[in-house]
Amino acid sequence: MEWLFTLIMNISLGSILIVCGYLIWKKQKISLIRRYHYKRVKDQDRKIYCAEIGVALIIVGLSFIFMWLINYFTNVSYGILVLAVGFVTGMFPFVHAEIKFNRDKF
Repeated sequence: MEWLFTLIMNISLGSILIVCGYLIWKKQKISLIRRYHYKRVKDQDRKIYCAEIGVALIIVGLSFIFMWLINYFTNVSYGILVLAVGFVTGMFPFVHAEIKFNRDKF
């Protein structure tokens, strides 16, 4: 029954991150990150900023789902490596966008 709990948690968290990433990327809902970004990010930079942040969140969300799949089907905890790689890979564009477009500490 433990696998069911981890399934629900990983799929839920991954899905939330993917949906938020999609909304930020395609719908440009910057307020899902922080409300003051409407003032901090210039209008001409908004599309690129939203794309970088959205893709970063989708990468992290997918890594949660793949982590569960790998752990479930291999019966080995290699999925945590997938999560770590996905998290680090997703954080690079996130941090890059924050530093480049906010021109301030995030």
